[in-house]
Amino acid sequence: MGERLQDPKGEKMKETIDRCDLCGGELRPGKTTLEIWRGEELLVIRDVPADVCQQCNEAYISVDVSERLDHFLEEYHRHRPERYLAVPQYSAAQAMGG
Repeated sequence: MGERLQDPKGEKMKETIDRCDLCGGELRPGKTTLEIWRGEELLVIRDVPADVCQQCNEAYISVDVSERLDHFLEEYHRHRPERYLAVPQYSAAQAMGG
């Protein structure tokens, strides 16, 4: 997120605003949901801390969070899921009427 900057004399402080790489919108601390395919298995990880664009909702995950998620993905099969979701699947032909 933004950091506080000082002028050379150390007198004035101002907040810089981080911007979205896609649309230029303002990023603010928030949470996101990740959908990750592992082979034929879809994993959903909710409430992931991220900086989220206020315009387009693009989420930016910190290096620390990313490393922790990588570790979890190496051993996710050892954890009991919060719940299971039924997810409908459609073909492109169905979705586009072809």
